Amino acid sequence: MTCEFYLNTKYYFGKNVVNNYLSKEIKNRRFKKIFLLYGGGSIKKNRIYDSLIKSFKKAKVEWIEHFGIKPNPIDIDTYNAALKGRKNKIDLIIAVGGGSVIDEAKVVAALITNTQYKSCWDYVRNRGKIITHKPIPVFSIVTLAATGSENNYNSVITNSKTKDKWGLVNSERPIICFEDPTYTYSVNKWQTGSGVFDIFSHLLENYYSINQHFSWTKQYIIGNLKNVLKYAPIVLKHPNNYEARANLLWTSSFSLNGLSAINTDGGDWKVHGLEHAISGRWDVSHGAGLALITPIYIKYMAKKSKKFYQLSLELAKELFNVNTIPAYIKKIEQFIKLLGMPTKYTDFKQINEITPNDLNWLSKTFDKNTPGYHKLGVDIYKLIKV
Repeated sequence: MTCEFYLNTKYYFGKNVVNNYLSKEIKNRRFKKIFLLYGGGSIKKNRIYDSLIKSFKKAKVEWIEHFGIKPNPIDIDTYNAALKGRKNKIDLIIAVGGGSVIDEAKVVAALITNTQYKSCWDYVRNRGKIITHKPIPVFSIVTLAATGSENNYNSVITNSKTKDKWGLVNSERPIICFEDPTYTYSVNKWQTGSGVFDIFSHLLENYYSINQHFSWTKQYIIGNLKNVLKYAPIVLKHPNNYEARANLLWTSSFSLNGLSAINTDGGDWKVHGLEHAISGRWDVSHGAGLALITPIYIKYMAKKSKKFYQLSLELAKELFNVNTIPAYIKKIEQFIKLLGMPTKYTDFKQINEITPNDLNWLSKTFDKNTPGYHKLGVDIYKLIKV
């Protein structure tokens, strides 16, 4: 097996990188008008916004803003943002936040220049494959250790009418990323835990590659999983611990940028596919939904696939020094509880009950093309209720 590989996102990592380097990059690349995208306004409370405006003024550029991007970004908001950016003739997008903001920014960047799409969902349905014009460049400023969206092509968008939640592959990644671990200090325990499990899940799903791993890749994944297990408890007890926040933020970035999939078939992503249907239906936090699904899926798939079973035993020994599937699942469930994530669907305030109609909808909505070991149907969702 061969692979073609490169990383094209430039990183600034450490304290004060926004203050020290953002204005320089804007001026050096001769951008004139910035489109600032962010979520619910926490960047104003923690003063990140002030640093951004100071940098814009220093670079002597104009800017407009689009805020209120949802944790599970929706198609209508994404398209409206694109129309706004197109109307104002912006030439750079700066996405500030977690994976959702960066996901939306990559789609907005494509929709601004590719006017053949008359809705965001047309682009999503096409999986971002037809691009006639290069997207607007994107800078990202990460405030949550979770998705690694700043250095991959992926986005996930929810259809506001049908509640379908689909992943797609854009033609470009953000060109520059600024990561200051102190920007993650103010993230609350729920968001921290959800983000941590998203990192854990990305590594886990890359680990469960159907074709044999390149040895380096397997060890890379295991090392990063151990890093998550080491620093997550520290961050939860000491949210302003720089070393712990920095390690999780860097692990987040390097868990889904291609390195963990070198010389593999890309992994088993059924858990993500299953979760997308759940968070599309009930708008739950992505990492929390992954935490709900993961132990169920491991138990289910270890009975269906000999290879999945064997890989699970290997990882159980490496991570937790246990030798059985039940013990392995128990250790993962303990980690989920430590993170404050749900272990049953009734832990979600958004889900009062899972009805037969819900199960049928989930089964139909689940993206059957998601790569993995076994075809899935309504049977896997029924296990959520056990």
